[in-house]
Amino acid sequence: MRPLPASLYPGDVGHMRHGPKRHRLRYGMVCVLADIDGPARDDSASPLFSFDRFNLVSVHARDHGDGRDLRAWCSERLREAGQDTPLGRIQLLAAPRILGIVFNPVSVFFCHDSEDRLAGMIFEVSNFHGGRCAYAFPVEPGADLPLRFSCPKRFFVSPFNPVEGEYRFRLERDADRYRLGIQLFRDGQCVMGAVHTAKRDTLTHSALLRAQFRQPFNTVTILGGILFEALRLRLKGLTTFSPRRGTVDTLPRRT
Repeated sequence: MRPLPASLYPGDVGHMRHGPKRHRLRYGMVCVLADIDGPARDDSASPLFSFDRFNLVSVHARDHGDGRDLRAWCSERLREAGQDTPLGRIQLLAAPRILGIVFNPVSVFFCHDSEDRLAGMIFEVSNFHGGRCAYAFPVEPGADLPLRFSCPKRFFVSPFNPVEGEYRFRLERDADRYRLGIQLFRDGQCVMGAVHTAKRDTLTHSALLRAQFRQPFNTVTILGGILFEALRLRLKGLTTFSPRRGTVDTLPRRT
């Protein structure tokens, strides 16, 4: 899996909850793939897109990581996961800001070595309490697709799931399409899963305009879909595990 040019990824996210009550949700989402730094960072062909400055569509480093240099943050997360290869290009796939507004349920970092070979993956999960948690994994040279990873859940996301269980990630990406599946297992059973599928487009003026017509309020759609799902689940009688904002359960748990 090699780096790609700066790209637009219009697609859909589907959620499936298996228990204690079955529930489905699907909403549209537009993402951008871009280098976090280096000469290819602003490799787009549209005045409507920018990095680290206001625009119709923009990506900002401060929306990710812990506020420090994003490259140093990626390197530290991968070292903690056992990958100490010096990093080359790092690309971020995430929902961009639309007129300065953004919420990213999951942001994905593709971390390559100096020869542009994929060396590590970071999945950064966000919640409504302002917390972010990174799940980082080394990638062996020449690893076959799909890439599969697993780890304990250590971060509060949904008010209908406690901070317990195991995440299983399944990632596929080629020159044209992207698919990320995430399942939450507890006591050997899959309690819920989410799948993000998207098709790559060039990050050009016309592609951005098409995306805005297709998904004019990207962040509102993401937030609305999640909140609407929560309302429907509450009406179905599900109990909640929601902690207060700023408590330890809303922040990452170190393992």
